[in-house]
Amino acid sequence: MPYPLNLKEKAIILRNQGYSIKEIATSLNVPVSTSSSWVSKVILSLENKELLAQKKILGQRKSSIVIREKTRQRKMISDIEAKSLIDSINFNSKLDTLLCSILYWAEGSKNCSNVGFTNSDPKMISTFLKQLRSAFDIDESKFHCLIHIHEYHNDIEEKLFWSKVTNIPVNQFFKSYHKPHTGKRKKPNYHGTISVRYYDSKIAVKINSIYNMYVQSLGV
Repeated sequence: MPYPLNLKEKAIILRNQGYSIKEIATSLNVPVSTSSSWVSKVILSLENKELLAQKKILGQRKSSIVIREKTRQRKMISDIEAKSLIDSINFNSKLDTLLCSILYWAEGSKNCSNVGFTNSDPKMISTFLKQLRSAFDIDESKFHCLIHIHEYHNDIEEKLFWSKVTNIPVNQFFKSYHKPHTGKRKKPNYHGTISVRYYDSKIAVKINSIYNMYVQSLGV
C-alpha cells in the first residue's frame, strides 16, 4: 500500500524528536514494520537514545503493573468460584472419610500397622487430622508425634507450636530429631517437619482399603 511521501518525512522528524518506532506507527496510523523501515537510517542523538531507554523502562513498569493487576483479578475471580463450589458441597463424615484417605494416599505412610502422616505444612497436618477425627472414632491417647527440627529451633517452642496445630498434648511427643543444618540459610516461619502417628492397625487398614477401592471405582 503506497503512502504519501510527506508521511515518511513526518516519521523521520518524529524519530529525530525521540519517538519510538511503535509511537510513530501509532501516530501516523501505519504498521510498525513500515514505521521501522522509514526510520531505519536515522541516527539517534545520545539524548534521544537516553529518552527512548527511559520510555522503555517506563513501558516495562507499566506492563508489569498491568500483568500484576490482571493476575490479581484472575485470582479474585477464581477464589469466588472456589468458595461457591465449596459452599455447595454437603460435607459429612462419609465425605471426610474419602478426603482423609486421599490425603493419606498422597502424604501418609503405607504401613498398615499404624496411621502415619508426615508434613511440614501446618494447614496440611491440621486438615488431615480434622478429617481423620471426623471419619473415625478416635482414641486421642493413641496419638504420638515426632518433630524434625534444626539446631536453630527452640525445641520447647516448636513442640508447643505443633501441639496447638494438632491438638495433641506435648506429653505425647517423642524426643525431637535434630536434623543437620549447614547454617547458610534459615527458612522464615519454618517450624520443622512433624510426623503424626496414630497407633491403630484397624483404622490404618481401613484407610488403605478406602483409597484402593476409590481408585478401582475410577477404573484406574
